[in-house]
Amino acid sequence: MKRPLYWLMLTLLVVAMSELQTMGMLPAMARGLSVSTTTIGTLISIYAFGMAIGGPLIIMALRLVPPKGALLGVVTAYAVLEASVPLVHDYWWIAALRLLTGSLGGAVFGLTLTMAARLAPSPNRIASSISIVLNGLMLGAVLGLPISHAIATTWNWQTSFLALGGAGLIIALLDLRTLPALPAVSAQTSAGDLRQFRSPRLWSRYLVSLLTIGATYGAFSYFTPLLEHDAGFSPNTTTLILFGYGLCTVLGNNVVGRYADRHAVTLLRIGHLALAGSLVVLALFARLPWAALPGVLVVGLVGVTMNPALVARVVEVAGAGGLVNTVHTSVITLGVVAGSAIGGVAIGAAGDTTAAAMWTGAILAILATCVLSAQTLNYERVHPQTVQD
Repeated sequence: MKRPLYWLMLTLLVVAMSELQTMGMLPAMARGLSVSTTTIGTLISIYAFGMAIGGPLIIMALRLVPPKGALLGVVTAYAVLEASVPLVHDYWWIAALRLLTGSLGGAVFGLTLTMAARLAPSPNRIASSISIVLNGLMLGAVLGLPISHAIATTWNWQTSFLALGGAGLIIALLDLRTLPALPAVSAQTSAGDLRQFRSPRLWSRYLVSLLTIGATYGAFSYFTPLLEHDAGFSPNTTTLILFGYGLCTVLGNNVVGRYADRHAVTLLRIGHLALAGSLVVLALFARLPWAALPGVLVVGLVGVTMNPALVARVVEVAGAGGLVNTVHTSVITLGVVAGSAIGGVAIGAAGDTTAAAMWTGAILAILATCVLSAQTLNYERVHPQTVQD
């Protein structure tokens, strides 16, 4: 049953590349639309807002539709809207399209993770199945920015949208042929999915996800100036280091996915401590290249790679329903936005030093492990005969 998981991975890969493509074409889009680079940069936040808010709304509307049909419809709509961007020449129309594609992208995340959970060979293999699909997210982060930059440089920024729109349509056709038809959930099951949101345990696990991803992106968003301005690496070397960071995320994701079903708490504890430690090293010694390089790579190994363990913990208390997973994706997206914003505020308050963002990330990672420890202690108090790992 692994083959459908790899098709889901490719589906997620295309959407993840779309999320990052604007970041790789900021100057080209600004020139083409006669607006500032900062104005184009807001498209990144608009897309993220669509993922966080629009994604769950789409899943709510499709909650009784068979998952394969829902995924095909969402991916096709995403591809059409993505390819429509070059047809308009006004910034606000493009912003509206990015809001819609972001909403569809958030729905794709939730649907692919839900299908991965349902395709797992057994309940104790859900995290490993999800980690295969999440490789699409990790590879999208590695490939999205440089490929869109290369396309915009070689041809123009419109070509990137056309290419990803075409890729989305191809993926939809491949999904049609390869993905198994899973039955739709019943109205009773859907209502049970909604009732999960009354659970404080679910929201506390969402909080760990928010803090974990916020810690990672609070630092990652400022790795380029840290590596170039503080550590003194050249732009080309910085690109190679960031590519290495991306490869580390793929490696870490697969390692965590392999063991997350049985050892999610242990993996998160190790990951939070390693993340906090590496960010402290970067905050203190970023001007030393021999310290900055391994610090960045360690963040790649233990940052966003904790996603399979985070998902496994959510599935443990709330099941693998589409809405639960999509809201979890929204929480993770909010972690990206909040972490980057808090890091930026910290840099401004500290006098334009990237060390402030590293300290911010370390503090968020420590908060994440504190919340996780509180959850574990409460679980052991309520279930004294059960050992949770």
